[in-house]
Amino acid sequence: MRTRIHPYPAAVLATIRRRRLLSPGDRVLVALSGGPDSTALLAALAELRDTGCLPSTGLAALNVDHGLRPGGAEDAAAASAICERLGIPFEAVRVTVAPGNVQSEARRARYAALRAAATRAGATRIATGHTRTDQAETVLLRLMRGAGARGLSGIPPRRGPIVRPLIDRSREEGLEYLAARGIPWRADPTNATPRFARNRLRLELWPALTALAPAAERAIARAADLAREDERALSRLARALAGDGASVALETLRGATPAVRRRVVRRLWARATGQRGSLEARHVEAILSLVRRERPGKVTLPGGRLARCRYGRLELLPSERAPEAGTLAPIEVRGPGRYALPEHRCAVEIECLREGAVPWPLALRTRRPGDRWRPDGGRGSKTLKRWLIDRKVPRERRDGLVLLARGAEVVAIPELAAVGSGFGPTGAGLAVHLVSDP
Repeated sequence: MRTRIHPYPAAVLATIRRRRLLSPGDRVLVALSGGPDSTALLAALAELRDTGCLPSTGLAALNVDHGLRPGGAEDAAAASAICERLGIPFEAVRVTVAPGNVQSEARRARYAALRAAATRAGATRIATGHTRTDQAETVLLRLMRGAGARGLSGIPPRRGPIVRPLIDRSREEGLEYLAARGIPWRADPTNATPRFARNRLRLELWPALTALAPAAERAIARAADLAREDERALSRLARALAGDGASVALETLRGATPAVRRRVVRRLWARATGQRGSLEARHVEAILSLVRRERPGKVTLPGGRLARCRYGRLELLPSERAPEAGTLAPIEVRGPGRYALPEHRCAVEIECLREGAVPWPLALRTRRPGDRWRPDGGRGSKTLKRWLIDRKVPRERRDGLVLLARGAEVVAIPELAAVGSGFGPTGAGLAVHLVSDP
């Protein structure tokens, strides 16, 4: 066991403590591609473990092969060898990337594989190798797309079980650490192709920027932290105005600042659809134009969904194509996965961090008399009907809601992105979302 710790893992430990990324007893699954960032992360965490700085933290690693380029098997073999050297349990999986945006779909498949592996390994945290360099690149790319505070806050150091211990360290620091420890890593040849915007920024724009401002990376990452703090403050105000219902009073919304109004609209959208990223700025502005009017109206949104002002309230409905009440035949759910709902022209995606805490099998169905519901963090159980009425969910929408249930107990409401008591992040870690499936 080493008694002296290298400055790099010492700095990583400072980030873990300052940003509260890990708690005593956490078991960490490291996303290990075999590249320099993830390898530096694994080695740093292993050194912190071996020197007693993280004495109760267990480690495991997962390599995900997306099948998008040659060399995946070699990457996995190299990652396996590093784990054997460091005394860390290792697993490799291959995933299928769905058609569409390659980077987006690969990311989706990768994180799904990581969550599944975390469950198998009993991990409570998933650590990725995102660095300060990645942070600065991300902020610049989003700035060029005209992002607001949420986008410019960049990569969060922690989101749910995902933690990023290298977020305050540069890629260069990681390379120097690996060289000092004599730890090999694999280069990804796709990082040199100009096909992707991030690569073009990295190869063409970044050298010119750092020549002009050598401390640009650190300054941009600092700006991301400040933007994240501002975003949190504005989001708290928006959460207080939006409440936890399916609509908001127009008078309340009109009295808020534009920044808060936009966030209220996005919260209603996420609650109505289970999605965040598909509502573009132009859609938000169209809704706010509707809010400013003095008469009822509606705006059609992505996926055929609807924003409507009436009776002094703004409400976001999941779809104009909602089926008649009671048309969904129960679908058995034996575990996480994607379940198609052809009658509703959509699907339900189910993820779970701790599968053993969920009383499988469950059922996807519509509302029935006597259904009981207690949202995660809520007080007391009540009938689902009363809960929906209290939150002013329109009558025509209630019976068409898709539910995840066990008997009369409602476990989750995908269209509202809500889970029942004991199934949230501190319990089973259940995440249930309604997604478009034309």
